[in-house]
Amino acid sequence: MNKKLIIIASAVVVLLGGAGVWYFTPDILPEFIKPKDATHGKETAKSEAAKKHEPEVVADLEVFVVNLTGPVPSRYLRTSLSVGVKDEHEKEKIKEYSGPIRDAVIMYLTEKQVEDLIDPQGKNKLRSDLLKRINTAIGKPLVLSVYFKEFLIQ
Repeated sequence: MNKKLIIIASAVVVLLGGAGVWYFTPDILPEFIKPKDATHGKETAKSEAAKKHEPEVVADLEVFVVNLTGPVPSRYLRTSLSVGVKDEHEKEKIKEYSGPIRDAVIMYLTEKQVEDLIDPQGKNKLRSDLLKRINTAIGKPLVLSVYFKEFLIQ
């Protein structure tokens, strides 16, 4: 009985050790044993990290003051936005499209209610929606990100 228990325990330790090496350090294994995504996964993660950390050029937009939808008395939103683009050339394009951008932002913000904008989730949704609206107004995906510089509800 003791010999069987020792053999089973040894087999479990060897299997767990092999599985640990296969999972945590696949680079030391021969090619035919390596998991399929062992090397590709790291390269993909590195390339995604590089994309996320690409430098952005920030273009500031003028201040927006709008009436929010809701019951009387009226509530107002004053906000300043910056948009991130790839380079200086695209920053100049943002200046060229300032009219359609301002119109899209103002028309969207006037549809909002105070309750939509109070919590952080509402602000994050507003940011992503503004990104879509601005790129739609421009007619191409020029803007990479939207930043709030000022956000005041009164």
